Amino acid sequence: MSGVVEKVTLTAPDISCSHCVATINKVLGSLDGVQHVETSEATKKIEVSYDPGKITLLSIKEVLDEEGYPAHQ
Repeated sequence: MSGVVEKVTLTAPDISCSHCVATINKVLGSLDGVQHVETSEATKKIEVSYDPGKITLLSIKEVLDEEGYPAHQ
């Protein structure tokens, strides 16, 4: 682990229910390098803390796209 932690807030307009929140938290939380995920149905925001030495922001966005939750900063 590089010890560096990046934090990013993404907006995903397709978050519409608690199932969406649970899916996003589970999928992103299982990725190597992702340290913390907090998703809000109310604001449609996803806050992610990750180790850029293990995973890239692009990879995180690609996983969200694959799950049906395209996100942007």
